[in-house]
Amino acid sequence: MLKEALQYILDGMRPETQDLCGRAYVITPSGAQEVIETPIVPATLQLHSLDSIVKMIRTEAIHLADANILTYWTWSGDKSTISRQLTGEVAYIENSQLPVPEIGDLVTMTDGGEKKFVGIVLQRSLGSEDSTMAFTAFDYGYYLQRNDGTYKFTGATPEEMTRLACADRGIPIAQMPHTGIPLRRKFTGVKLNQLITTAWTLASEKNGKVYAIRYTPAGLLVKERTVSTSSLVLKAASNLMNATTKEDATQMVNSVAIYDQNGNFLRRMGDSEAQKLCGVMEQHVTQGNDGAARADASAKKILADGKLQKTVTVNVLGDMSLLTGETVVVREGKTGLTGIFWIDADVHTWKNKNYYTKLTLNCRNVMATADAGSEVK
Repeated sequence: MLKEALQYILDGMRPETQDLCGRAYVITPSGAQEVIETPIVPATLQLHSLDSIVKMIRTEAIHLADANILTYWTWSGDKSTISRQLTGEVAYIENSQLPVPEIGDLVTMTDGGEKKFVGIVLQRSLGSEDSTMAFTAFDYGYYLQRNDGTYKFTGATPEEMTRLACADRGIPIAQMPHTGIPLRRKFTGVKLNQLITTAWTLASEKNGKVYAIRYTPAGLLVKERTVSTSSLVLKAASNLMNATTKEDATQMVNSVAIYDQNGNFLRRMGDSEAQKLCGVMEQHVTQGNDGAARADASAKKILADGKLQKTVTVNVLGDMSLLTGETVVVREGKTGLTGIFWIDADVHTWKNKNYYTKLTLNCRNVMATADAGSEVK
């Protein structure tokens, strides 16, 4: 009986809401008060370090910069993937009011007001004893890796193929060169990034040009990989912190055998010096209806790409212009590194109020290639 009486009293104290003349009011024993609705809009979480700003769009107006909870972040990309990613760690205290990244949050990074990265948080992790939460955001180029395409092109150029594949997924185009090269290619259930890379690989085989493909805040960018007239100079006692060289013959191809469509051997091309040094490492090519010239061109490209790989890893003072696909000039006396190198991968790190960049360099201008789909007869 006592329980029912207490519940009756509590129900009488509970505020009620009523709609009067199109306005909402809360009715309590002390009177009525109009409810003024406040629109819910995404607020910006700002993370400051040096000249860069990272923002996470959330539904709560909490500033991460004020809480000073960002411990570090990296911004990276490499030539094998079109998309770039941003990874970071934020301080985490259970049951506190500190904001944490949620799956689906929008992250932007700007430098001097210019957007450098726009992406979505798709990964986060937290250990039972951790005091920080890690997160990774991917830019919209990642959706080219996560969506299949089925197309049949009969005379479309690489730029037309790329534009159609991106348009079907709402991916904007920032820049593309003009090739005018007609291609006949069929793709069935192929990842869109593989479709796009294949299109530009085929163009490269025909015109001899080398292309870089990466995503930017303005959209997908395809550009010819050439030596930039504004290449940054990296040198010891200046902006070059250290350098490491690596030679790798594990992926070497020094012989190519060409067969017809019935499997009959036609001819062989190779690098005799490389064969003496490392042994024979052979790939086979099928000569199609497009003739011997196309097969020979493919074989020559395989041999060129299959040479001894020499890569250089350097750590330098941070510079946001150092991106995959660009070139740098290296001058380092101890290792004998001198000349122009192409950036195959870049990792930019902000930590402990320092900003530095790690680059993977290649002395040869080699693009990321793919061979998805099949030729339309």
